Amino acid sequence: MKRKREWTLSASYTIEAALLMPLFLFAVVKGLLLGITCYEEMSHAASVEEQLEAVHPTEWIWENRLWDQIKEELGQRGNTVSEKSEK
Repeated sequence: MKRKREWTLSASYTIEAALLMPLFLFAVVKGLLLGITCYEEMSHAASVEEQLEAVHPTEWIWENRLWDQIKEELGQRGNTVSEKSEK
């Protein structure tokens, strides 16, 4: 008769695994949560950046300056025309 080999582990390995496995799982889950948090922050920052790009602040400023210059020129021309017509 052949005897089957049985693999047995001593109790110390079982206790070590019972203590180390939760620590390992905690580290893995904490890393995943950190990655998810970073992803959420980056997606929010990207959406804010897209909104700011849609505003085109430099074009808006130049357009306002152009309108101000046109108003000033029209105002000056209007004053000179009205002064000449009064004389």
